[in-house]
Amino acid sequence: MITLVGEIVDKMMDNPADDLFGGYYPFLRRLVIPFVLLMIFFFVYDLSNGSALLSAIFTGFSIGPLLILERLMIIYLIKQNLNENRQ
Repeated sequence: MITLVGEIVDKMMDNPADDLFGGYYPFLRRLVIPFVLLMIFFFVYDLSNGSALLSAIFTGFSIGPLLILERLMIIYLIKQNLNENRQ
């Protein structure tokens, strides 16, 4: 099935997650996720007595769970906002 670029842009524009935190969600996402990954790297670096390779591997494996946690948080907040709007 061929998708037109306009349809993809429409899906991006209608994303309800962009309305979270007063519209600041895309900006916060671009700041918080790299910051959390850096903190994980430095924490593992400190625990492993300076092994950058081990820290990089562990940080790389934590990207998937971090993005899943973010997605779950978005789903929870969107459902919470919908319930507040219904009442």
